[in-house]
Amino acid sequence: MYVITGATSRTGSVVANYLIEKGQPVRVLGRNAERLSMFADKGVEVFVVEPTDQVALTEAFTGAKAVYVMLQPNYIATSNDFRAFQDRIMDAIMPALEKAKVKYVVSLSSWGADKPEGTGPVAGLHQLEQCLNRIAGLNVLHIRPGYFMENTLSQIDNILARNAAAGPFSPNVKFPFIATRDVGLAVGEALLKLNFQGKQSRELHGNQDLTMLEVATMIGKAIQQPSLTYVQDSKERTRRDLLDLNFSEHIIQLILEVADAMNAGHIQMLEPRSADNSTPTSYEKFVYETLLPLYKQKGIDS
Repeated sequence: MYVITGATSRTGSVVANYLIEKGQPVRVLGRNAERLSMFADKGVEVFVVEPTDQVALTEAFTGAKAVYVMLQPNYIATSNDFRAFQDRIMDAIMPALEKAKVKYVVSLSSWGADKPEGTGPVAGLHQLEQCLNRIAGLNVLHIRPGYFMENTLSQIDNILARNAAAGPFSPNVKFPFIATRDVGLAVGEALLKLNFQGKQSRELHGNQDLTMLEVATMIGKAIQQPSLTYVQDSKERTRRDLLDLNFSEHIIQLILEVADAMNAGHIQMLEPRSADNSTPTSYEKFVYETLLPLYKQKGIDS
């Protein structure tokens, strides 16, 4: 039995469906029964559980061959102490894994998780790795993907409102862009094989390294705006825009911190790109298959 936390998330849903398609027994965990119903319809065991509920998690993990562990949600826009929420999740997961005597875990971490601080919310994933590494007898594989392509979906609103892509990132610094589907497939494969021992980490660089200017060029080509460019917003502009979207000052500070860390190279991949740590989905494919349909729909609705 494989147990998947965050089963309705972008990566978790891919992991669960991958294992289901391989004929494996799967137990999916999530907070919303309605969203989990897509798995119930497939005959999969569904567990509705809060990620901070140690007792329920212990029950859910019992009998697991391996567990996919992630911290969810990614952001609570109005949170005033996001790291404390991450800590509460970890305080529930770690004893649950120990009490259920789980032997294998694949965790969703991130590039930059080697750093204990100065990385915004990624610092919580550093702590996740450290906590899992302290569990005696547990074999752990930490998956450290690069920058999610899905994060650029927010550019749709910028383009419609400002006729430009924009954000706090430097325009000419290259980032390793990766599709969340590729992350989920890598996790699913790792769970199926379970060919890791002890405490290990694996970087996933995605398909290619791109600057935000290159990202804007690819989007511009797809939406037939070849002159589309990228504008680096000041911290003041970024803060103002996020406040307008009802983000708390605390969350805004975390966003600005991770942007600074990426711009300065404080967050970076530790291994050179190789065939083993590269994944198949190109950013261009992502734009045409995912971003472009949403752009067209928002354009119609606006």
